[in-house]
Amino acid sequence: MLQKARAALPLSKIRDRAFEGAFFSVALIAMAGWVYFITLLLVRLFVWFFG
Repeated sequence: MLQKARAALPLSKIRDRAFEGAFFSVALIAMAGWVYFITLLLVRLFVWFFG
C-alpha cells in the first residue's frame, strides 16, 4: 500500500505542473492577443491621423 502511494506521488506532481503550465500558456496567449490588438489599433490610428 505504501509503495502505491509513493508511485502515485510523482504522477500527481506532474499533473499539477501540467495544469499550471496549461494555465500559464493560456494566459500568455491571451496577453499576446491583447498586445497585438492594441498595437493594431495604434497603427490604424497613426495611419488615419497622418494619412
